[in-house]
Amino acid sequence: MNPVVTDDVHAVAACLAPALVRGPARCRLQEVAARTGLTLDRVNDCLRMLLKRGCMRQTGCDGERAPVYVLP
Repeated sequence: MNPVVTDDVHAVAACLAPALVRGPARCRLQEVAARTGLTLDRVNDCLRMLLKRGCMRQTGCDGERAPVYVLP
């Protein structure tokens, strides 16, 4: 199956891109959902797709347990 990149995935990527180009990006689902207007489940699905496609990778979590992503 070849997943389709939807506008939702583009919105999540655009939300994270400015932070990713500067270095590690801390990503709280609630913040991304609020900025994009997507549900938490949809944001999570989009993040999983970006990770699976190798657009970014997770390096761990910060002190508040928010995932931290970097460019590959």
